[in-house]
Amino acid sequence: MTSPSVVDRALRSAGVSRKVLREVSGFMPYAIEAIVLEKVARAVGDRHLGARLGHAFDYSAYGPYADYVLGAPTLVSALFRSQQALPLLHPGSSIQTSAQDGKILISFCSSLSSVVGHRHLDEGAILVVCHAIRHFLGDDWAPEWIELTGAPHARLHDMETLIGAPIRTGADMSALALRMEDLMRPNPQPVVGGARLLIDDLPALMGLSPLRSVADTVDNFLRLQLIAGDTSEDGVARMLSVGPRTLQRALRAEGTSFREVKARFNEERARKYLSDSDLSIDQIAGLLGYEEPNSFRRAFRNWTGQSPGAYRDAGKKVPALGPGVARAQ
Repeated sequence: MTSPSVVDRALRSAGVSRKVLREVSGFMPYAIEAIVLEKVARAVGDRHLGARLGHAFDYSAYGPYADYVLGAPTLVSALFRSQQALPLLHPGSSIQTSAQDGKILISFCSSLSSVVGHRHLDEGAILVVCHAIRHFLGDDWAPEWIELTGAPHARLHDMETLIGAPIRTGADMSALALRMEDLMRPNPQPVVGGARLLIDDLPALMGLSPLRSVADTVDNFLRLQLIAGDTSEDGVARMLSVGPRTLQRALRAEGTSFREVKARFNEERARKYLSDSDLSIDQIAGLLGYEEPNSFRRAFRNWTGQSPGAYRDAGKKVPALGPGVARAQ
């Protein structure tokens, strides 16, 4: 929808690079996504970039999550499934339902109302929900109305044309309105295998490890920050859109600290680098944020009882062959 250079500038403004996106698997903080979208939207002059992205989104890209939702027997059960499984896609976000004017209002809450650019994500999410509903109600279905945050503006008519429904502004959250009688609409074409999926199956099928604690979240963002070259406490706090003291308090409540989480992370990465790469010990020390290689060597010996060199050499030893196995001459 725009040039790579515009996107690159937006990524840099959020402290992220394409290298991070290519090389690391994990959760990208919603706040970072919001900043990127806001920068791109301003560059191209599109007030509703998020909604356009949501409208163009291919729901099947969610893989097993989409199969799980679209394998439900009815629309109401599909909405329930999407509510329950959403944390696997967007930790901290929620889909909420309420009754209004005789209709069901389906709202998306990202908990990011204080972050510039959050409306792009919120509007986009509601348009993605529309894709799931159309699986049950047909491609010609349109919401009774759409609710958006913010005030009316001159280009609102363009959005109404895109969505095919009237828009109400000034809402607390982005939302869509659905007729109550449509909730029990049966699935006209259940996704093959979707009916057999359970929510407990999804993390493994999606290749995800759900973030169950602040310590898990810090570990995830350390992986992102390692590529960016900043694994400091301040750097991780920025990725989480909180201050260092707030992060410290949250970790303390779980009985740990940033130093302990980072030490576990560094030990895991150091073991893998020594076993699976040809990086020198000095290079590994630098990657993990040690200014002095000797500091890394002391830390590694405390973790494992071995020096990094001895650990690497032990991993390269040829295992003893079992009985009856002839050595190649």
